Amino acid sequence: MTATLQVNPIHSYIDEELIIKIVGAKKNTKVTIHASTYDEKQKKFRSYASFVTNEEGTANVSQQPVAGTHVEADPSGLFWSMEHSGSKLGDYYEKNNADKISIDLVLQVEGKEVDAITINRYFYMNDTIKETVQHGKTIGTLFHPKHKGQYPAVIILSGSDGGAQEHAAALLATKGYTTLALAYFGVEGLPKDLENIPLEYFQEATKWLKNHPYVNGDINLMGHSRGGELALLLGATFDDYQSIIASAPSAYMTPGMKNGIFSPVPSWTSNQQTLVNVKFKFRFKTITSMLKNWILKKPISYLSIWDDTLKKQKALEKARIPVENIHSPMLLIAGEGDQLWPSSQYVKIMEANLQNTKWSKSNRYLYYENAGHFLSFPYSLVNLPANVFMNIGGKMTMTFGGSKRGNAEAAKDSWKQILTFLDENNIDEI
Repeated sequence: MTATLQVNPIHSYIDEELIIKIVGAKKNTKVTIHASTYDEKQKKFRSYASFVTNEEGTANVSQQPVAGTHVEADPSGLFWSMEHSGSKLGDYYEKNNADKISIDLVLQVEGKEVDAITINRYFYMNDTIKETVQHGKTIGTLFHPKHKGQYPAVIILSGSDGGAQEHAAALLATKGYTTLALAYFGVEGLPKDLENIPLEYFQEATKWLKNHPYVNGDINLMGHSRGGELALLLGATFDDYQSIIASAPSAYMTPGMKNGIFSPVPSWTSNQQTLVNVKFKFRFKTITSMLKNWILKKPISYLSIWDDTLKKQKALEKARIPVENIHSPMLLIAGEGDQLWPSSQYVKIMEANLQNTKWSKSNRYLYYENAGHFLSFPYSLVNLPANVFMNIGGKMTMTFGGSKRGNAEAAKDSWKQILTFLDENNIDEI
């Protein structure tokens, strides 16, 4: 009898839990599954887990492995524990497009390969329509259910990497929404950098989406990191949104970026006037500590820069996003271990400022103790490699905080909470 892999289903949505079993092996035998895939930059990611078969000669990935890239009993462990095979500290898994992901599974028994199978994970299938959007100044990608009807809509905003989060918009559309992955810089036809982006651009995109034939007129807003900052700023400026979801957001308007690096330029404008943002402040001790880590090839955290920046700034209140002016329910999500900026501190500031507002009882706040910056949809999706580090140019490694397990657990839980929150605030339309 030869041991084989059984996977059900072979073709599935990325957030669907799979049943992966080893059958036909000898009893009490160590078997190992190796998993591998590529991100859209063609970096290879790999993981493995070893199990001991039972008296019937079977094992499944939901049991606790005896060795592997994860040590917990977790049916998704093979996916979130994947590491970039070319990096000692791991690396960021890059995914923005909505193309399927193919994952190769190889079964070894006593070090010998005995079976292999390829599974396909999808963000959308044939029951969802994808459309490229270039309407006036509005640029992005739209997804909506194939069945004709009017659905609540969600605008998904990218963060400091620009472009559009197509994979996230595609997956959310399969839940019964019309979704727009809206680009606002970093693509052809839009500004190169996150600098002097007019809020009116988003207002125009919102009006266009409201009138789309597959939209019932209700627009929800979702963003992560700089996209979360932007979502809150838009909600405080325009009374157009059914609900707002912001993960790892800032409570303040943050400086702009050039070539992917924070720069002393404004991020946002309104009515052709630049909006006040916090000013970076650095202590010599902070810079020397970061340089030391760089020389020693240790991961670098930006958190100390924000500690310096947020101390004793007279202009801080002027740069604060007035979330108390938002007239719709909010879901705010943060990781306690965020090392890019203090998002949990930011969310607590906003929670305090929202205590006595009209929507205070409808707002939700999620804090994840063991999670970092990349903890939640639309940047961290269930069953994708969890991100902690990013290698930059082969010379520096940034840490975004948390652990792979902590970030994966936060992504799984927050995805359920996001769907529930959207459902509650669009209940009459779905």
